[in-house]
Amino acid sequence: MAIAERTGHVAAAARIPHTCSAEASRQFCGYRCTAGDRRIFVAEQVLGHYQLESRLGAGGMGVVYQATDTRLGRQVAIKLLHDSFAKDPERLARFDREARLLASLNHSNIAAIHGLEEADGVKFLVLEYAPGETLARRLVKGPLPFRQVLEVGRQIAEALEAAHEKDIIHRDLKPENIKITPEGKVKVLDFGLAKALEEARPPGSEAGTATITAEMTQAGTVMGTPAYMSPEQASGKAVDRRTDIWAFGCVMYEALTGKRTFPGTSTTAVLVGVLDRDPDWGALPATTPENVRLLLRRCLTKDPQGRLHDIADARLELEDALAGRGAATVPAPQRHRIGKPLLAGVATGLVIGAITVGIWTGRSAGSAAPPRVVRFTIDLPPGQRIVPSWDTHFTFSRDSKTLAYLANAVTGIVGLHERRLDDIESRLRADGQGLRNPIYSPDGRWLATVDFNKALFVKTALAGGARTPIAPIEMVFNGDWGPDGYIYWTNQLIGAIIRTSENGGKNEPVTELDVAKQERTHRYAKLLPGGKVLIFTVGSGGIDSYDDARIDAFDRATKKRKPIVNGGTSPRYSPSGHIVYARAGSLYAVPFDRSRLEATGMPVKVLDGVLMSINIGSAYFDISPAGDLAYAAGPKENGERTLQWVDRQGKATQLPLPARSYLNPRISPDGKQLAVEVEGMNHDFYVYDFDRAVMTKMTNDGMSHAPIWTPDGKHIAYRSWKGGKMTLWWMPVDRSTQPERLLTKLEGWQQAVSFSPDGKNLVFDQLGVERRPAIWVLPMEGDREPRPFAATEFPEGAGKFSPDGKWMVYCSMESAKAEIYVQPWPGPGPKIQISSEGGMDPVWRPDGKEIFYRNDRKMMAVAVSTQPLFKPGAPQLLWEGDYMFGPSSGCGIKGTTTTSYDVSPDGRRFLMIRESDQKMYATKIIVVLNWVEDLKRMMADAGEKKD
Repeated sequence: MAIAERTGHVAAAARIPHTCSAEASRQFCGYRCTAGDRRIFVAEQVLGHYQLESRLGAGGMGVVYQATDTRLGRQVAIKLLHDSFAKDPERLARFDREARLLASLNHSNIAAIHGLEEADGVKFLVLEYAPGETLARRLVKGPLPFRQVLEVGRQIAEALEAAHEKDIIHRDLKPENIKITPEGKVKVLDFGLAKALEEARPPGSEAGTATITAEMTQAGTVMGTPAYMSPEQASGKAVDRRTDIWAFGCVMYEALTGKRTFPGTSTTAVLVGVLDRDPDWGALPATTPENVRLLLRRCLTKDPQGRLHDIADARLELEDALAGRGAATVPAPQRHRIGKPLLAGVATGLVIGAITVGIWTGRSAGSAAPPRVVRFTIDLPPGQRIVPSWDTHFTFSRDSKTLAYLANAVTGIVGLHERRLDDIESRLRADGQGLRNPIYSPDGRWLATVDFNKALFVKTALAGGARTPIAPIEMVFNGDWGPDGYIYWTNQLIGAIIRTSENGGKNEPVTELDVAKQERTHRYAKLLPGGKVLIFTVGSGGIDSYDDARIDAFDRATKKRKPIVNGGTSPRYSPSGHIVYARAGSLYAVPFDRSRLEATGMPVKVLDGVLMSINIGSAYFDISPAGDLAYAAGPKENGERTLQWVDRQGKATQLPLPARSYLNPRISPDGKQLAVEVEGMNHDFYVYDFDRAVMTKMTNDGMSHAPIWTPDGKHIAYRSWKGGKMTLWWMPVDRSTQPERLLTKLEGWQQAVSFSPDGKNLVFDQLGVERRPAIWVLPMEGDREPRPFAATEFPEGAGKFSPDGKWMVYCSMESAKAEIYVQPWPGPGPKIQISSEGGMDPVWRPDGKEIFYRNDRKMMAVAVSTQPLFKPGAPQLLWEGDYMFGPSSGCGIKGTTTTSYDVSPDGRRFLMIRESDQKMYATKIIVVLNWVEDLKRMMADAGEKKD
């Protein structure tokens, strides 16, 4: 794509003055503008043999330009995908489907497709160019003359009739998609959301997916598409050609009156009208013939069974009216044409993240009724999921119009997505990979995030621009952005709430841990309206999970702190005057007096099925300032894990231990004992005696992780957060002396991985300030000066000495994905790749004759010989099973690395950790507009039951 850019205004025909607002509107700019400051560009752009001339409009998928086909000398319309979509296989597949769909339509009232082409790596549709203005633009001037309404309506009906004859429904008919040429010819545009009915529902999918598309107008205006949705489409039910008939009626009504059929200033208001209210029939011109009035009523009947069944009948009525044959009755049922059988539903996979809208009946309609509660679903694309992690990464913008959330791809890529509630789909921020912990600024101009790759808290203008550093990070727990210009957050696993200026600077303490009460963390801070009071989760010693944590309120002016709730986490304030929090996978609400900072009633369960982790305290929900609710629908991660022996054929036998949150099992060198971590609100490790069946708790500080044995079995090394940092420690197994810190000469986080067979060296993973895991070795004798083993530019970790002490196996991201390698110790020497097609968590067989590693669900084995030279065999699959990797397992994750399994001394069995059978992730987000009304009803009902 050849592009020349210069500033200024030039009147040459091939050069276009262009005001760039692409970044402000988050739309693809075909001119590839390099700034978002609305500077003026002049661009000369060629795409293949098409000369782009002007922008015609934009939609959910792409931008449309008027262009000249230089080969055939004709005007065409070019539809490009949004720039951020260009390499998305799913969206490209949709683009292909749109092309094939449009190619099947051949009618003079439907804009035709000339081809699907690609040039300079850009895929685009070449469409018929229809000159003139859209019906929407024309209606800005007022209603059309009556006869023109009839003529435009007749041609629209002809276009829909042709599509319906091919069992294709448009689903997004609206004035913006209707062009009127200077000659009065109607062209129906953008069948991109239509779907051939025989392809509408893949086997096993559900019927009834509706989509809401964004009207490309300025912020604050009425949203377009909901005003033309049929009631069944808005309710998420199966749709057929009658949904187009409803939209046709809406278009005709608007053309006659110059007003929306169902006006409203918000999505909810519009949908309430669609579902509950009749159009203002009195707004129709007094001269409207009775047959046209009745036709509109028949098109706009809310029950599809009572609605006009065939658009051809509408066409016939309009032809009668044009001919002066104003019938006094609506078309009789026998006039319905018999077409092909209708297939119910439209595919949920039609668009990425299609919104399924479900309406709850709520209270009775009326002028005094509260706003309607509206529910819809954001379905994540295949291969994406929301997984419980250290933070929720889930928040509304301050204007309540956008939801930001983090989704993990199966490939391991993590991306920050934004979803405008009036848009057709979520969008991955162009800079969204590697970003976490989103917080919107109070003025709506900025988004603060964590750039984990650079270990920085940063902010980015929503209008576009470079990231601005705010503060370095350690272990971030999301917070809130106050009107005073400070961000309130938590920056350590063991720590209280701090604040940092939005412009950067020194971190200032806000709350203080009460050590006497064993407080270990204040996290998930939220400001109440006005910004003077914080509510947050308090985690303490002596409790097993965040279901038993406490929620406190803190007045920043008086420095007074009060408990609000005992037994819950992740609080949010509802504008109804309630504190809403999570516990055991459910949401609870309690009435709250902001002046006294006190709960004034008993908690009430208000929602089940919210994704959360009782081990971490993260809960995936948020409440907007307008009272909307969004939550990830999923289970609670409750840590119900079991320890299981798995033989080389994959047969499993459970150890006689209760289900707990086990992590990082390590078998003692003599095979008689097991060291294992148990996580939760507190992290400690235990030693289990296989023969005696006795489990002994080794640490009681709640901050100790990932134990490993020394070769003589007399000590256990581990990592601990004592002192506020993740550091290396060890202790005697008989607990005869106090634990000792092993390393003080290296900044960053450390985790013990393995000892050399002679016990003289300890391999540990080092996470430095650059946030890239690296393998280091600590001599256990002499000056204990640590040195890197494989400190390259690639993430590397999980290094383990061979049983003979001459080789090191480890995991590296050198080839862009995790693979297993071996190098000689202490080196130098060859670097030998062991795995193929990916590998993590390497472990030597105790006799040194095999290396085991994980590849997703697969346990792999590679036979090796080390004398006279190291020689590996081909990787062999032993078995597949659903056993956990453990947090931060392998070197592919930006954090310390670990291996959450071990091998028996004879090499015949693997000690694995099995999660509960429930899938611990979410694939959909539920959004409830005006949920605050539902909350008030539930709290009132609970009060009535109590009385």
